[in-house]
Amino acid sequence: MIQSRMIIRYWLPPIVWMIFISPLNSLLTSRETSSLVLPFISWLMPHLTPDVKAALHIVFRKTGHFLGYAFLALLLFRAFRGGSRTFRFSSFLFAGLISFGYAALDEYLQTFIPARTGSFYDWLIDAFGIATALIILAWRSKKQ
Repeated sequence: MIQSRMIIRYWLPPIVWMIFISPLNSLLTSRETSSLVLPFISWLMPHLTPDVKAALHIVFRKTGHFLGYAFLALLLFRAFRGGSRTFRFSSFLFAGLISFGYAALDEYLQTFIPARTGSFYDWLIDAFGIATALIILAWRSKKQ
């Protein structure tokens, strides 16, 4: 019973998050987000030119890449630690490897979805988010 609670508590969040950010969730394509984000930007800042609004839309999407994979790395690190307070390099390493690999798989699989495109640059943004999250984790662990 305790083992199943541990699995649900620590492993369910990263699994659900991976499903949420997977390429199968094609609702968040550029066209789809533009129909949501651009009207909001126009309402919030009506004085902006269309080019600036388009640039803000790109920043919004790329920030989503960064934060989405940073959060995945944090969830995986937490899962590998399994409630332990001690910093284990293996938790850090496996969280990073799985996050980097999943980001690469995500971008690769997007090449097979007509409304999506896989991009090495998006993977770099994902990787930067992962690395940033893991560096912050390592830094916080050293402080404690």
